[in-house]
Amino acid sequence: MTIEQLEAEVLALPKDTLALLVARLIEYLGQLEEIDQQVAEEWIQEAELRDEDISSGKISGVSSQEVFSKLRTYLQ
Repeated sequence: MTIEQLEAEVLALPKDTLALLVARLIEYLGQLEEIDQQVAEEWIQEAELRDEDISSGKISGVSSQEVFSKLRTYLQ
């Protein structure tokens, strides 16, 4: 599977499942020696807060397509 295929499959997940996956990936990265555990925990908390804000309608999200498009433009 290519990274593009994986990205497409991940982005097709429901928002709550995607948020859970992101939290788990951050948690996994936090277990690696080069990632500070406290930083990883703070990212998990931030992801959970943002998910709550989106779920409650407090804020609206930006589509993943827009985010990745802007990121690709920025990185070029």
